[in-house]
Amino acid sequence: MLKKILSVTGKIIVGLFLFYLLAGFVLVPLALWWGIPSQGTKLLKHPVQVQSVYFNPFLWRLDISGLRILDADHQVLVGFDKFTADASFLSLFGKAYRVESLRLDGLKVNAVLLPGNKINLLELVPAAEVAPATGNKPAAGGTVTSPSGEPVATAQGVPARPLPVLVVDEIVLSRGSVHFTDQTISPKFSTVLDQIEVRVTGLSTRPDCQARVDFQAVLDGKGAVKNELMVRPFVVPLELETTFSLDGYAMTVLTPYIGKYTGRALQDGRLEFNMTYRIAGNRLTASHKVLIQRFEFGGKVPSKDALPLPFGLAVALLEDPQGRININLPVTGDLSKPDFRYWPLVGQVVRNFFMGLVTKPFAFLASALGADSGTDELGYVRFQPGQSVLLDAEKEKLKTLIKGLAEHPRLMLEVNGGYDDTLDWKAIKTDVLERDFKELRKDSTRPDSALYQMLYQRRFGLRDLWDITKKFKVKEGEYKDADLVTELKRRLIEEGAADRKALEALAQERAKAIYEQLLADGMDRGRIRLGTARPSQASMGLVPSEFTLTVFGQEEETAKSEQPVPAGQSAAASK
Repeated sequence: MLKKILSVTGKIIVGLFLFYLLAGFVLVPLALWWGIPSQGTKLLKHPVQVQSVYFNPFLWRLDISGLRILDADHQVLVGFDKFTADASFLSLFGKAYRVESLRLDGLKVNAVLLPGNKINLLELVPAAEVAPATGNKPAAGGTVTSPSGEPVATAQGVPARPLPVLVVDEIVLSRGSVHFTDQTISPKFSTVLDQIEVRVTGLSTRPDCQARVDFQAVLDGKGAVKNELMVRPFVVPLELETTFSLDGYAMTVLTPYIGKYTGRALQDGRLEFNMTYRIAGNRLTASHKVLIQRFEFGGKVPSKDALPLPFGLAVALLEDPQGRININLPVTGDLSKPDFRYWPLVGQVVRNFFMGLVTKPFAFLASALGADSGTDELGYVRFQPGQSVLLDAEKEKLKTLIKGLAEHPRLMLEVNGGYDDTLDWKAIKTDVLERDFKELRKDSTRPDSALYQMLYQRRFGLRDLWDITKKFKVKEGEYKDADLVTELKRRLIEEGAADRKALEALAQERAKAIYEQLLADGMDRGRIRLGTARPSQASMGLVPSEFTLTVFGQEEETAKSEQPVPAGQSAAASK
């Protein structure tokens, strides 16, 4: 009897073992080989192909080879050469699920931005009904436990079970490639990120999980991309540190975008980009460092979207004597604030930087030399009203300006003489009055009052003189001489329209004085020229003569296409 029981038991065990082998080696692979294409095609509405499926029931290892998801033209949207998953059967006895490795080899992704700003890959997302919002307020008294062990409410008021322990020792992606094409611009933009290698370690659902991600790839055949990430995903608040770098990227690939927004082709340029991010205690600290070498615009390209900004001037301002552009943009933020939004924050930092650059170029020069941020004083030279002699403080400012321009060899300076209609004209007439009075005084012994009356009569006539003197008459032959002289001087100075030619002549004298001082201080004669006389607004009793920055070698183009912009105004001096 015992032998019979043992015999039957043995047959059952052998049968189960054979069935396990049959299911593992044959049935499971066949089911997946048939089910993935059929159900995938039905779900994704795109043809799905699988070359082969293999499963080892002893090692719990699954291999899927040659999976392809095709588009309407039977071109590959997404696919891979081989996927391998190794799970640990023994880990089940330890009440944990362990995946020893997940490997994906030969990933291929072809992404296209279609007209209408639609991504072709979104066609693979199944349409699903959106469940009505139920809110995130639980029933009173309910709690659940998050992965980090913190209580969270449940609808039943009973603590929910924690997440099962899942450990993934390693995730590896090798020989991946992503092709991207933008069909919304003309000419089309295409880029390739290939030789993608990704390794993820330390991933689990444990509260103290600390995962690491290492990523590297090649962008468009030359640009080396690297990324390292350390993250504790279940810690509250989130903790994360990451670095990203892109080296040796040929920027000419970006010509379609640069042409669209600048109206210029890109002739040359090499980009290096480094980024670091750290999140701890709900605080984001980030830095973005950009190095561009040999950046050179090419010819004009037609574009209705081109922005009316002086991109050539911006490049010349950013370049150092070695033709390098170094930009450092730090970003900080408080993630605990409800209104915190990362991309708008980064966009604001970038926008503020470049708008400040093109609208206040002299302030940028000053800040690069260590001056207070935002000051625009290098953009003008101030004069005493009616004078063209440089003040000592303004001479020192010109020396500083020369130092700044020496660091940006592609910039050219235009000196525009300025004048204030009111203040300068008053000063000119005051000076003329004083000179005329001195000439009369040399040859006359008559009192000052009489001399000023002579000057007034020459200017306005005898009748006007009588009308004024009557107002200050005390009695026959006696006048309030001091008050009369004051009024005569006021009218001689203030009345009458300003002489535009005289003011422009003064402005040109000021421009010439600046020009000669710059040459005397060692500025290259080929990088400076005299501009035109311009009205200016006096401030603090001084009249500014403003500079214009243009790009060396593009002066004719600037003069034809756009008006040069003085300091403090919206720059549009060069493209």
